[in-house]
Amino acid sequence: MGALSETAFRVFIFLAPLCPICQDMTYDLRLLEDEFRKESVTFIGWFPNPSSRAEQIGQFGRTYGLEMPLLADTADWAGRLGARWTPEVFVLNDRDEVVYQGRINDRYFAPGRRKNRTRNRDLRNALTELVGGKPVSVPYTDAIGCPIEGVKIPVVRD
Repeated sequence: MGALSETAFRVFIFLAPLCPICQDMTYDLRLLEDEFRKESVTFIGWFPNPSSRAEQIGQFGRTYGLEMPLLADTADWAGRLGARWTPEVFVLNDRDEVVYQGRINDRYFAPGRRKNRTRNRDLRNALTELVGGKPVSVPYTDAIGCPIEGVKIPVVRD
């Protein structure tokens, strides 16, 4: 792909300070921040819930050791991108096109239900492909997490 601009890819991660899945995923997010530190990837944690207070957002970053900016989603990125869950990830290219949407990894298969082992590191795989100049082979995965406040989640019936 050659030399990339300062930020070729932005990783928007929608988070909630009290969501246990968000809390659990911070270990993986720290690993990703470290792994892609020298690449043209910028991580931003957005807090879309109106109930998330500035002090909670700051405490979340301190508690879990995230280096990325953690911001209240006052620009309504969650609404503009169609986010429904925390955590849910959107990777945008330098033209603001979504090139990956979904989960960080496959550790959770339902709210509160997790596997013993992570088998697919979906976000890592997508970023590795992108910085390697390849298209994302799996551009969408289903995010599992806590619903974003005020977002209507369709009920799936058998």
